[in-house]
Amino acid sequence: MRVLVGDEQHEFTLGRKLLCSSCAFFQKHIEAIPSPPSTQDDGDDEDSVLWLPNETPEMFDIFVLWLYQRKRFPFFIANAFHTMSTDECRTLRTNLVRLHLFAAVINLPALQDTATDALQDMYLHFDWDMSPRFLAFLYGDCESQHAVRLRKWAVAMLAWTLQGPDKAAAMAGQVEKLFAAYPDLKADYHMHIQKMSQSRADVRIKNPQLRLPFNKLQSGERLFGFRQCSFHSHRATVGEGTCPHALVLGHSAVPLRGKRRDKEDVESDASDADHLIISPVRDLNEISYLDLS
Repeated sequence: MRVLVGDEQHEFTLGRKLLCSSCAFFQKHIEAIPSPPSTQDDGDDEDSVLWLPNETPEMFDIFVLWLYQRKRFPFFIANAFHTMSTDECRTLRTNLVRLHLFAAVINLPALQDTATDALQDMYLHFDWDMSPRFLAFLYGDCESQHAVRLRKWAVAMLAWTLQGPDKAAAMAGQVEKLFAAYPDLKADYHMHIQKMSQSRADVRIKNPQLRLPFNKLQSGERLFGFRQCSFHSHRATVGEGTCPHALVLGHSAVPLRGKRRDKEDVESDASDADHLIISPVRDLNEISYLDLS
């Protein structure tokens, strides 16, 4: 199966069955592609092409990595923190945000949560603050239903960032402008502060960069970080139970250095034949997130 991404139609060759099994979105659109006459008898539709015109090849590269190497994906991302330059990591951050939003558009919650975890780990590794530009992007350029989980985490990060006296003073004017421009941001921020107060959590030490490996935490653990699923799509239903993604991946906590890695079953197929290009995927034409820098 060939997928073309972006205006320049960057080409990816993917396993059709693997792509269809990833989510209903791909299954629906791939099955809707008519097969060329030469392949209708044997059911081989490798000559068909799906085009995602409003996404970026850089983001889709990461999607392909996740699609084929889901169990190893956290290791690959963590390794990138140590091997990439700071500028390269900032570019990776942008593409992880795009990946989360893409996953929201195609309704793939597991990928949304994986991208959020990677962002948390990245911010913890580099000890990055939440920037006004990032908040303006989430609240000004993104549909609320797609960015709801990122917004929740970003607001917690803003509260954490503003606890530093120097940061609070330096960002005071910017935050005022943000609150005036984006009332939803102001409401979300005050709701977060209220919830923290009700739970007796101290936002000065409860670090949203830190994802603790379990949802059932001791009292002392709750003071310093957030539950494993705090910013996941299933947070409301999982309670203090095990993260369902962890169960699928065969572990109940975050990956540990030196842990045995399971062998992956990967697919790939390629064809040198002529290809049939189908018109762009309508569902993605209306919404794209390509302006984050």
